[in-house]
Amino acid sequence: MTWSENIQKHILDIEHRHVLFTVPEECRKFFFYDRSLLSKLSAAVNQVFKFIFHNVSRKRKRKNKISEHSRYYFTDSDIVHYGLISVIHTFGRDLKWNPHVHAIVSLGGFNKNLEFRKMRYFNVDTIAGQWKYHVLKIIENGSYPNRKIEKAARNTAAKLYKENRRFFFNVGNGDINSTKGIIKYLGRYLARSPIAEYKITDITDKEVTFFFNDLANDKKETYITMPSERFVSHILIHLPPKNFKMVNRYGFYSRHISERLK
Repeated sequence: MTWSENIQKHILDIEHRHVLFTVPEECRKFFFYDRSLLSKLSAAVNQVFKFIFHNVSRKRKRKNKISEHSRYYFTDSDIVHYGLISVIHTFGRDLKWNPHVHAIVSLGGFNKNLEFRKMRYFNVDTIAGQWKYHVLKIIENGSYPNRKIEKAARNTAAKLYKENRRFFFNVGNGDINSTKGIIKYLGRYLARSPIAEYKITDITDKEVTFFFNDLANDKKETYITMPSERFVSHILIHLPPKNFKMVNRYGFYSRHISERLK
């Protein structure tokens, strides 16, 4: 069975949305110092969507609190089972260290009675707030090489907690309406290397020149020339650690999906 056939076997024929989650520049270095934090970014994205689909915010406002383990915790309108596939990248278009997560999430899911419920709208403020909370918690609890970096991580998190600043994510024009579209999306991000060969425009004994489309400048082609050794080092830092999972599946796309949901 090919990779695409295996994926297609598990994808439900419902609408999905592509959402991009990024990390602020001042936080990125901490994921370099402790590479194990990268996998926690995917788990954080799952926690963000769990908060949304499970209506956790509304449940926290209940006058009479109900335990998560109670059969009455979820209402019929809550989406208990949703589908999420995440892909982690560490490189930006300019080859700099820029960890981010591409998420493909189902636009709906199943309630506690296994009835399908659609979801067309994600609350932007809620997603932003939850993403910020989880990213800062991650860098606060990293295992860094020395105490100086530990202190810098805590100070950075404390500073950003106080700032009324939204952590960037993008949900625009990201709806995927078919299983084939999901496979195309996943194939694009899984097969993507830090830089495409055609973007390398010149190589000499000492230097390499390449271009990238600068999103901050209307996707204008921007050329960079750097020493060959530096270029190679920029590529090598994006090699994933041993046993690192670039792709993670959650909800009814996880390997532990129940036969009832299949």
